[in-house]
Amino acid sequence: MLKTIPGRPTIGIISPAFIPVEERLRAGIHYLENLGCRVKRAKYLGQTDGYFAGTDAQRVADIHQMFADPEVDLIICARGGWGGLRMLDQLDYDLLRQHAKLLVGYSDVTSLQLAMWKKSRIPSLSGPMVGVEMGKGILPFTEKHFWGQVHNPQPLYEFGFSQTKTSVLIPGRAEGILLGGCLSLVSHLLGTPYQPDFSNTILFLEDVGEEPYKIDRYLAHLKQAGVFNQINGLILGEFVDCEAEAGKPSFTLNEILQHYFSEAAYPVLMNFPYGHDAFKFSMPVGVNAVLDTDKKLLQLSNPNTSFAFSQND
Repeated sequence: MLKTIPGRPTIGIISPAFIPVEERLRAGIHYLENLGCRVKRAKYLGQTDGYFAGTDAQRVADIHQMFADPEVDLIICARGGWGGLRMLDQLDYDLLRQHAKLLVGYSDVTSLQLAMWKKSRIPSLSGPMVGVEMGKGILPFTEKHFWGQVHNPQPLYEFGFSQTKTSVLIPGRAEGILLGGCLSLVSHLLGTPYQPDFSNTILFLEDVGEEPYKIDRYLAHLKQAGVFNQINGLILGEFVDCEAEAGKPSFTLNEILQHYFSEAAYPVLMNFPYGHDAFKFSMPVGVNAVLDTDKKLLQLSNPNTSFAFSQND
């Protein structure tokens, strides 16, 4: 089981990728403390090594420290960027499993979350970060669905998306383990020991700052690897700043997505409120989910009660 999260938790902060903007990090910590949370900064938070927030060894040590610390209830990343993939072969997955906690973050944190699921069967939450949303002024929608899931005492969390700009490309109902994150990172994990099994899953994807030809490339990679033939459903989130430069010959982002998924044999959502936009729904990684496009409903198992977490491989 994941560690139970109290109403006023102790939150460990790590920065496993780029160097956080200190002003935003302080503002995010202030936000958490105003909620009554206790905050513990990882030992090497504040270090730098090139564009990283410390050396690979230091960032790995911070992850291990926060998981092993009995006072820490959940771990929230300061920011994303790049760097998680470099550390995957240095993590102690047995230690992480023995001290399983909710790891919160998105973007580059995708690689850590999927590797933790593959190696340790630890669910996580692709959600707001301390030095980003929490440090800029978190939106009420984002805040509601983050803390609502963190403190959810019920076995299920239901999100009705009828009032969002979500559109249904392929209707239907799907069940499966929810896996995904930033498209480029999901693509980069293919062929590595950290690639999860996507069979019978509901896959969710988003990205930022990638031109349509790059989105095309990543999706082609997943298609050629057979991922799209294995999944039970697909949730396409926000693809922020992913259109081509004006006047440059290109397909539109929508044309790319239509090319790959307009004839999918499973439900497909587009423009779901998840990704690098400030208005975001936190997506759990590694929990049972049911997607029903007719009811405009996403039903999520609580990580503490999800049967998937009890499986080890």
